[in-house]
Amino acid sequence: MDKQKLFTLGYTLFQNGKEIDIKNIFNVLQKLNVTHLVDVRSVPYSGQYPQCNANNLKAGGELYSISYLHIPELGAKASPTQEIFSKASDIFYEDIFPISKSNRPEKTDLNTSDKIVDFNKFRNDNYFLEGINRIERAYDKNYVLAIMCSEKRPVDCHRYFYVSKKIEQQYGDWIEVKHIVQPSINELDTISNKELNKQLENIVLNKSEIKKLDILNPSLLEHAKIDNYYGDTMQDKINDFCDRYWNLMHGWKMNSNYQNAKEEYDEFI
Repeated sequence: MDKQKLFTLGYTLFQNGKEIDIKNIFNVLQKLNVTHLVDVRSVPYSGQYPQCNANNLKAGGELYSISYLHIPELGAKASPTQEIFSKASDIFYEDIFPISKSNRPEKTDLNTSDKIVDFNKFRNDNYFLEGINRIERAYDKNYVLAIMCSEKRPVDCHRYFYVSKKIEQQYGDWIEVKHIVQPSINELDTISNKELNKQLENIVLNKSEIKKLDILNPSLLEHAKIDNYYGDTMQDKINDFCDRYWNLMHGWKMNSNYQNAKEEYDEFI
């Protein structure tokens, strides 16, 4: 039996000049037989693109018989009181710290002792799981969902790394995630989580700081660094390595300014 489809998109993929083409978004979703547009931004508003505010998306969806729904439980914003933080050195085992502020969402350097959002813990947080259960109930009713955030490239966005991986992990026997992308001008397509995992691998393993680690080859005195990572196969270990590195690049620090800085997170991720 064919699996049910769940789509994801970043609204900046549909940018036209200084605005987002809302009509084009809904035209594409209509062709994919989507019944509900699910907004997974923590806060469903954009200062840069007000046409993507919740009220405008709801009104646009009504014209295309596509319901708009906000599920903040699936947003990337977290409270400092949640038990979803880990030391950076416990997330990524290699000594490449400090991480330059130019590679970090809050634009500050990351050191080994800094605590940041641990997305592996975050995926098992009760609040987040409530949102995942809402997805399950929607597919029990045979709805077809499209999960929306802001980032054009899904590999850069929490909708792929944080949300869709959990969905396929939990419901992969009957739900297949497809990410809407633009491989060339005036052409849209979809790619799978498996393809995005490979894309992430290529991005990470080709970074200069990662190449220096030479993770796949043992030395005379030490085993290969990739052996420190989890998985039954070499590919599993590489996937774990790349996931942990992604976490370093996107996991916000836990500090006194965390909550204020997080208000801008959905525009970044």
